[in-house]
Amino acid sequence: MELSENVKESTSSPDAAVHPIRKRMLSVSAATFLSRITGFVRDMLIAYGFGTGETSDLFYIGYRIPNMLRELFAEGTLSSAFIPELTRTLKEEGEERASRLMTAVSLLLCLILLVILVAGEVLAPVLFRILAPGYASNPDTRGVGVALIRLMFPFLLFISFSALAMGALNVQGRFFIPALSPVFFSAGLIAGVFFPSSLTGGHPVFGLAFGVLLGGLLQWVVQWGPLGKGRIHFLPSLEMRKAWKDARARKVLRLLLPSIGGLWVTQGNLLIATFFGSLMLSGTISALYYAMRLVQFPLGLIGAAIATVLLPVLSRQRLETGGTEQSIRTLADAYRLSLFFMLPASAGLVALGDPLIKLLFQHGSFAAQSTVMTREALWGYALGLWSFSGVRILVRVYYAHQDTRFPVWAAFWGLLTNLALSAALYRSIGILALAAGISVGSLVNQTIIFAGLKKYLTKTPWEIFGNTLPVLGASAVLYAGVRLFWQGVASVFPPQGSLWLAGEILPVIVLGLGLYLGITSLIGIREGVSIVREIRKIGKIGKKNPF
Repeated sequence: MELSENVKESTSSPDAAVHPIRKRMLSVSAATFLSRITGFVRDMLIAYGFGTGETSDLFYIGYRIPNMLRELFAEGTLSSAFIPELTRTLKEEGEERASRLMTAVSLLLCLILLVILVAGEVLAPVLFRILAPGYASNPDTRGVGVALIRLMFPFLLFISFSALAMGALNVQGRFFIPALSPVFFSAGLIAGVFFPSSLTGGHPVFGLAFGVLLGGLLQWVVQWGPLGKGRIHFLPSLEMRKAWKDARARKVLRLLLPSIGGLWVTQGNLLIATFFGSLMLSGTISALYYAMRLVQFPLGLIGAAIATVLLPVLSRQRLETGGTEQSIRTLADAYRLSLFFMLPASAGLVALGDPLIKLLFQHGSFAAQSTVMTREALWGYALGLWSFSGVRILVRVYYAHQDTRFPVWAAFWGLLTNLALSAALYRSIGILALAAGISVGSLVNQTIIFAGLKKYLTKTPWEIFGNTLPVLGASAVLYAGVRLFWQGVASVFPPQGSLWLAGEILPVIVLGLGLYLGITSLIGIREGVSIVREIRKIGKIGKKNPF
């Protein structure tokens, strides 16, 4: 069923309003699950070869800018300006005009990106000094760090065109391939891990940089085929002169400019962590990265999946009669669903953080001290997991109304909060301060974004928090149960190797999930009741058709 049909259904009843979100989210979540698994394989290989030390820090410093751009564009900042306008064009003027808009935006964006690329290559030494003053004072580390930034900066081109393709496919109701495309990015980086050091001047870390470029190229190319077969496609005959005269294309770029200008605000929290991390113990930057990778698993699987599906739905509902009421119902369902998963995910990550880090990363060059640092960072990030997801969801209301300025303003205050906390506490409580600063900053950001929703929804939508207290209580029970059970299992059967550890962790995770779903279903939380009902249906089908 196409997304447009789903949205038509949403006008018929309040229950139908949730249909476009949940159905499409399953497709995105399935693809995202595969991409996260390959991402963990990639990170495990990097951790095995480089651990948390000076070399890995330099790679993640150089990788910070392209990775920041990847997260920014893949999660919709470029699409936030592009999708609503493309949706309107397709609805009002048809497929040919929408294809022309996509082509015009591609051509104009290419010109802008080339200018940014040249500036990035020239200013790489300055960027390195800003990002990592602790490493910039050493000529050897400075030389490697600058070279890594220059090698990976062209990734900007690939990920930007990948985001445009993703936006065009999402508008047509196609979510699976765009959500799956990060698998191919991870494949490129995995290839970089095995890149012959003889071709990199004896520096294996440069192989990782080449892998980033290869992965970005693959992520773009894999979406090109489905895009060419869709209703919206690239028009090679369009000239740059005609693209510049396209009023809608120029409007997209005008909307995009605040997002690009706000890039250093919305993603600046990671830059703050990198800055202060370079002044701390070697390996701090790497530990922050690995902890964030654990947080990004539930965040991408649920939060980003909901946000990806939400924008095209809200963009369409905005154009319909009674769209504001529909949008409130859709937003409430999306946010409640996010809370239902993110709060217990935080509890689970804190309860099982240490064994998870040991299982995934503590191999080869990744030592026990690396696990301790990563665990502390994970605690700080877990504090704000629900807010990371909440910001992504709430901000879609602004993007659907083509407001890209207010979210930047809100993120700016979150950034200042993070900066203040990190600067005040990084010497006293170390890496925990850097991660917790990002979480608290996200909470400030979300609070401001929520307060401003009244402008577009005619009221402050307090109903989105309807399940917060019972979900929080169930998550607390989940934490206690999982923690106690794990301590009991680990004390009676001390893990002997990775396979043994995995064999102990998985049953604990399944037990915790069952405990949480059971509690939420018994106390009548709508999301829990719905999921348990679906599981029972699947079980009945399985009994009737065992083969």
